[in-house]
Amino acid sequence: MVNRVLNQVVSAKEPFNSYETVKEAVETIDGFLVPGQEEFLFNKVKSLPEDALIVEVGSYKGRSTAAMAFACVGTNRKIYCIDPWIGQCHDIPEKSVFEVWKENLDKYQLTPYIKSFQGYSLEILKRWGELTGEKTIDFVFIDGSHEYLDVLTDFGLLLPLMKVGGWMAFHDIIETWPGCDYLWHDIVKFRLTDHEYSTTLACGRVKTTQELSKELQELHELRTLLVQSQQLQDSGSLELQQTQTKLQQTQEQLQQTQEQLQQTQEQLQNTQVELVQSQQLQQSKITELQQTQYELHHTKLEVAAMKTSKFWKLRSLWFKFKGFVGLPIDNE
Repeated sequence: MVNRVLNQVVSAKEPFNSYETVKEAVETIDGFLVPGQEEFLFNKVKSLPEDALIVEVGSYKGRSTAAMAFACVGTNRKIYCIDPWIGQCHDIPEKSVFEVWKENLDKYQLTPYIKSFQGYSLEILKRWGELTGEKTIDFVFIDGSHEYLDVLTDFGLLLPLMKVGGWMAFHDIIETWPGCDYLWHDIVKFRLTDHEYSTTLACGRVKTTQELSKELQELHELRTLLVQSQQLQDSGSLELQQTQTKLQQTQEQLQQTQEQLQQTQEQLQNTQVELVQSQQLQQSKITELQQTQYELHHTKLEVAAMKTSKFWKLRSLWFKFKGFVGLPIDNE
């Protein structure tokens, strides 16, 4: 299979129409793609114009590079690979990572479709016009540094270089790589349309001028709504302030009323105490009066009893006798 693939590449006359025809060759190259993503990249490049320019940020040993390069065979498509390729290959210490990448592509004679730019993406992309003659890009696969700011920088520098309707793909859109994951979900996917996914690979198309115009119109309408909303909010804030002032005044009046009520309650309580004391005094007087009446009644009974006694009768006769003989009468 690998030899047949090699022969077809050498002939450069018959493009590969299916990923299955190159799958075995691609999988001989070490890499970090999730199964199925090689085919996604192959098909995406295959769908591009015959003279499309593809950019790969982060190539490592060339697995993704080869998957896309096989889709360039028999066409004028070109892949620009950007990678620092720093250091020696860990499993082949005597060779550098760049040497292994180049050998993997040379093995299938794919180098005619590839141009390497060794260096960090920030440095290369800042000199893009100088290095490429202001070429615009049909498809970019970003799989370099996974730090949020680095991925954001790659996106920010590459977006202006994209053709209208071009495609941008990002690798490792997954929680275990938060830099890539956050950037895609927070920013990138809103700048692209027609999103496509292959497990942890996310892809989207750069919006056309018409789509951008429509988006700008929607943003303008949204801004108008926001201004109106702000005006309503300002008006509401003034009304709220007035209401709060009235509420504060009402609360102050309520406080005064409560204080007056408290004073009235205290006065009422004092009056009730005085009333209870007065009632107690009145009850005491009534009791004394009843006692006096009882004693008077008892005395009257005693007097009545005495008047019926022999002593009382003799006393009465004595008073009469004293009166008769002219003796003074006392009240004893």
